Order: sequence, then structure tokens, then C-alpha cells
Amino acid sequence: MRGKDELVIHVSANGEIRVEDCEDGIVSFKKVSPSVFMDCIKESIRTELISSGMLPHGCFSFASGSGGKKYVCVEFGCDRCDFTYENTVYPNFPLPRLVFGFGITDTRITNVNLGVTQRGMLTPKSKMYVYPFSNVSGFSLCLGTNRLPEINSLHQLSGVMHYIISMPNNNDRYNVRGTKLELEYRHLLETLKDKEPEYYYTDVLCESGKTLQNFIR
Repeated sequence: MRGKDELVIHVSANGEIRVEDCEDGIVSFKKVSPSVFMDCIKESIRTELISSGMLPHGCFSFASGSGGKKYVCVEFGCDRCDFTYENTVYPNFPLPRLVFGFGITDTRITNVNLGVTQRGMLTPKSKMYVYPFSNVSGFSLCLGTNRLPEINSLHQLSGVMHYIISMPNNNDRYNVRGTKLELEYRHLLETLKDKEPEYYYTDVLCESGKTLQNFIR
């Protein structure tokens, strides 16, 4: 007979589960089914909530992993912005609907995805279009020698998006066939500068065959 109060679980080779309960020197046995046993285990596990902190306006996806890693997707939310190509500044330049994906470890932004999605309500099936400008391959943004600021809160990503859009563009990764117009980059920008944002969806953008779910990963 056991000399202290305890609960012992016996699992036989054939999968039979027997619970031995010793309390005040009295031992009792009880058979339980595997499903009941698993339910008891699940209920005993405490899962702590993961706080994202304040999210940026337009955030539509948040994922958190081990080691302080996060992936946050945010809609840019502006359809006009000052845009720079080499030494030329295009003020109040029209933009399609842009979405960003930020890979973050602790306070450091480790990678950035940038894409164009359709108008209307965002869903996992929302169409994605080929990014019509430069410095993006697939969804991956090439930052070159530019360094992004560290962030202490995810809501600071709103400012980071504006910082990225304001960075000077060059011809890196620009694809003439990435738009329906098939123009050289400067000619494309000169054509777009006086247009409305809707013009992208009627005359410029090419569907990529991917959806917002592919962007979210």
C-alpha cells in the first residue's frame, strides 16, 4: 500500500488506461477511455494569451511565434502620396491599394513584403496584382542599403509604411511587362501622375494569379 496521497496513471501495452488514486491510505482504481483521458489533459493545460499591444490602423492579420517573431499585415490606406523616382519628386502621386507584410523579431523589422490588392472588402480570396513599380520581386521588397527604424510598438508600423513609400525609387527590379501599358519606368510615372487611383484597375494592373491569403502566408 502506498504511504502518501497520489494519483498514478497506468497505460498498458494494448492502450488501456487505468487511474490509481491513493487517498488517506485507501487505493481505488478506475478505467477511463482514451478520449476522456485526452480531454482531461487538454483542460489541465493553461494557455496564456499573447498580447499584440496596439496594432496599426488597417492591420488585417497578426501572427506570433517563438523567439519574439511576428508577421503583421497592414493596409497602407492612402491612395495618394509624394513619390520619388531618382531626383524627381511627384507630389500627391496616385496609388493603387497597397498592403504591407512585416516580418519582425523583437524590435527589428527583418523583412518587408509589399503588394497590390483589389478594391472593396478584404477577404482571403481578394485578388493580388503585379506590383507596378520598382524594388519589389514577387511580394519581397528590396531595401538596398536603406535601413528601417526599430520599433517598440506595432502601431509604429504606420509611420514605417510612409517612410518606405517616400524612399527614392530607381529601376531595380522594374519590369516593363509588369503593367498593361508596358512603358519604361519614367514614362509610366509621367503617365500616371495626373490620373485618378481608379485608373490602375482599368488600364494598368496585371493580375498575378495570387490572392491575399498567399500574401498573408
